[in-house]
Formats: sequence, structure tokens, C-alpha cells
Amino acid sequence: MNILDDAERILEKYPLCNHCLGRLYAKLGRGILNEIRGLSIKTLLAMEYHRRMQTMKKDYCSELRILAKNSGEPLTTLYRTLCIDEVSVERCFICKNTLSRELYKSIAQRVIEVLKRCDAKSFVIGVLLDPEVKASEIEVLSAASFKYSESIRNEVKREVGKLIRDLGNFTPDFTNPDLTAIVNLNGDIVAIVNQIYIYGVYWKRGRNISQSTWYKGEVKKYPYSIEEFFNERLKDLFAAEKIIIHASGREDVDARMLGTGRPLVIEVKNPLKRSVSLNELNEALKGTIVEALLHEKTSKKAVKLLKEGLAKKCKIYKALVLCDRELTDESLRELSEFFTDINVNQLTPARILGRKKEQLRRRKVYEVRAKLICGRIYEALIKAEGGLYVKELISGDRGRTNPSFTSFLNSLNTCIELDVIGVCDI
Repeated sequence: MNILDDAERILEKYPLCNHCLGRLYAKLGRGILNEIRGLSIKTLLAMEYHRRMQTMKKDYCSELRILAKNSGEPLTTLYRTLCIDEVSVERCFICKNTLSRELYKSIAQRVIEVLKRCDAKSFVIGVLLDPEVKASEIEVLSAASFKYSESIRNEVKREVGKLIRDLGNFTPDFTNPDLTAIVNLNGDIVAIVNQIYIYGVYWKRGRNISQSTWYKGEVKKYPYSIEEFFNERLKDLFAAEKIIIHASGREDVDARMLGTGRPLVIEVKNPLKRSVSLNELNEALKGTIVEALLHEKTSKKAVKLLKEGLAKKCKIYKALVLCDRELTDESLRELSEFFTDINVNQLTPARILGRKKEQLRRRKVYEVRAKLICGRIYEALIKAEGGLYVKELISGDRGRTNPSFTSFLNSLNTCIELDVIGVCDI
């Protein structure tokens, strides 16, 4: 069958507007709007029926009436002229005559207003269809068995997207848009302001500061958090709902984060301002006890990569340790030699068993450098695989961590102070 035969067969059964008929042939021709495709096919059908009625000795009025009723112009004018009769045009079986260039322009203008209001530069369009429209489209496509068609969603997304791009000078972005606009054929629009993701590092130079805000009942367990720091400094700059932090692991509340800082991605939820420079952000993030430096804007994918990369990170710690007996330089040298490239087995520390379930984990200690300060106090630099419980490596946690500094020195060792001074690749 050729295109006209196909179209005639479908239009004998279903009333279709120019958009919905043309969409059945969307993959044929380049740079042609679907409504033009549909109108062109209907025009050729009218010409073909006019030819038949001029050259063949047969009355085609009954067939022409069905096509005119299901197609509209120009077949209605031809029927009225040749058959001297009136015919009323049926509503489109798929879209109920809602699709039009005017509808697309109206939706585009409304999305442009939202983009401007949200300080957005890029966008992507989604389409929400009523179940009845989806069912009607599937029925016509099943009856047509056309391999050249496209969905109604594709047409709306493409045509509205082009108008937003051309009328508002905004950029379509299918991977990391500033705003997602979900449109309905009735003209309703749901705008989703997409989060901003920024990669950077933070430092924590004080103790008893948690990473996230921690409540015990309605009272904060710790006076301050890294999460509060970012919200205090950045939320208003973005006119955002809140700032969420995704860090490469976390140090204990009473441990400082020094040295190279801890990598993180901040997530800005529902920002109404997006054009904030890194310089402006970093100026706001300067501090004494807590400080951060943001390097570059990124995407949600960076959060996943940051979390997945934890297994490939090592941490460098500085611990101040108290032993329950006098130590010598020689004993600490032996300790350092023993804890070189050694695997450590750790059951979940007793101090957090209420929050985490019991499990055994194995982590590697790459290097230890211990230095005697005086008598029973020494300092240890520890380079280890990410996820090692350092306090328990020192204390042994009553045998739950093995080997430990306590088991090796055969005396109880307690971490007095702990600092993280580096996060690096293994």
C-alpha cells in the first residue's frame, strides 16, 4: 500500500486531526511539521477523490462523506461541492482536537515565565497524558501497523521545546537541566526545579561537631554540625529550601578534619536563584572552626561516584594515645613495623551497636608511624583503608578488633584525640 491507501483506510475508521494523522508518518520527510504532513495527505486524498468522480462513472459520495466526517478540510468542502450536502466533522479520536500550534505556543510562554522566575538557563520537557488519550493512540497505532509513526509525547516535547528555545533563548538539556516542565494537553504545567550539585571539600577544626544535625528527641545532641554550616552560609544565596551534604565518609564527632579536607558534594534543593558564582559561594564559606572550598558544579551522578569511590580511598589519621604502662622508642618502632600492610578484622564497635547491626569487616592498615611524647603518651600517624574504625584499632574494643595496638603492646591503649589529616586514593 502507498501512503494515500494507508491514510484512507485509517480515516475510514478513525477521525483524526492534522497533527494525529501526520504523526503516523513522522519519520518520512525532513523538516516537515506533523500538522503539515496531515493536511498534505488530506489534500491529496481530496484531489484523488475529485479525480475519481470526474473520470469514473461511479458515485463516491458515500465514501467521501465518511472521509470528510473523519478528516475535516479540505474534504468537507469537496463533499459539500460535489455531493450538494452538509457534513459535521467528528472530534479527533486521539487528542480530541486539543493539539494546535496555539496550544504549543501557550505552553511554551508559560514555561518561559517559570524558567525566568527560577533563574534557570536550561530545561527539559516531559508530557503527562490522560489514560484515555494513551489508549486511543495505542488503538490507532495497532490498527495502522505503521513503522513511520512517533508518539504524541514526542511531538509535544519537540515542538514545545523548540518554541521555548527560540522564543526565550533557553537551552534544552536532556542530562542535567535546571528545570523539568511536565505539561498536560489541557495546558496544565508542573515545574520541577532540579537540584544544583557542587563538588568541594570541607575542614572541621573543632571537636564535638557532627556531620549532620543530630537530635535526641527534640534536643540537639551536639551544638553544631557541618550541615548547619552549609545551610547558614548558602541557603539564602540560592533562595533554596535546604542544603544537603554528601560526603566521602565521615569522621567521628570528636575528631577534627584537617589537612587536605574531606571531599563532598553539596545538593541545593529547590533553588530559586541559580546564578551564584563559585567566588561568591567560597567567600561565604570562609570560617575558622568550619570552612569549605567548592571547586565545580557537577551532577547527581557525582554523588554516586563519590560514594562508590569510598572503597578506593584511604585515610590518614593523627592520634594522640594514652597507654596504661610506660613505653619506649623501641616498642613503638616495633609497633610501627608490625602494622605495615596488615589486614585488621573488626566487629561493629560496641559504642555504635545500638545504631548499627553486628557485622565483621576487614580493613587494611598500610602504615603506622608512632612517636613517643612522654612516658605513657605517644602520637601515631595511621594510613589505612577507608572505613577502618581507628579508635578500635588502638583500643582493641575488648577483643572485637584484632590485631590492635592494645593486643600488640599487651596493655590497654586509649585514643585521647583523633584528627583526620588526609583523604587520598589508594
